Amino acid sequence: MNQPIQPLRIALVGYGKMGREVERIALDRGMEIAARIDIDSPSVSTDELRRADVAVHFAIPSTVQMHVEELAKLRKPIVVGTTGWTKQAQAIQSIVESEGIGLVYASNFSVGVNIMYRLLREAGSLFDRFAEYDVAVHEVHHKDKLDAPSGTALSIADVLLNTIKRKREVLSGSPEGKIRPEELQVTSGRYGAVVGIHRVTFDSMADSIEIVHTAKNRTGFALGAVVAAEWVKDKKGMFTFEDVLADLFKQPR
Repeated sequence: MNQPIQPLRIALVGYGKMGREVERIALDRGMEIAARIDIDSPSVSTDELRRADVAVHFAIPSTVQMHVEELAKLRKPIVVGTTGWTKQAQAIQSIVESEGIGLVYASNFSVGVNIMYRLLREAGSLFDRFAEYDVAVHEVHHKDKLDAPSGTALSIADVLLNTIKRKREVLSGSPEGKIRPEELQVTSGRYGAVVGIHRVTFDSMADSIEIVHTAKNRTGFALGAVVAAEWVKDKKGMFTFEDVLADLFKQPR
């Protein structure tokens, strides 16, 4: 007799706005919440967490490496939606590889944003041929967001730097004097309750073309994180959300 399939058990590391939205999506998909850990908790080692199959991390940047170390020792795969920890990326990758767990990270788990990355790779390759066009990135978020520019804006900048050869470095914020041709300006706005707007402008004397992603709520981010949790549970290594989507896009519908 076949054993019933056990629902995926998720530990929410960070139980703020995003953690609660992940919880809602996970429960809607028939999963269980094994643990709920406060957003600024210094430790994640709890008896409840040991029951979890996967941990989803939406907390604060300063806790990421410490939490990954604890979770890796417990052999828990991890989805990291927290941003602002890239300076610790090499150390975190070493932990993931030495403990033999899977970790998926992204500056943005929205499916729409990750499709935007694909569009920008194509657009960047096309505009690379036309020096008449300059390019800039602008992002807006709510007034409580901690990091600026956003991780998503920096990921967009990476896409553009890799496809438009005349752009070789990021200029964050306002310039001191004239912007050099090789600089890609990335600017930020922080006000109100804006969930997230990312705008890329390709501008010339003749015309202007914009590619914009506007998040209406946190549902898209939470859904992507839950999809990543389902995918990473049996994986080993460090992956991006683009790796997850690339694998899912290959699967028959």
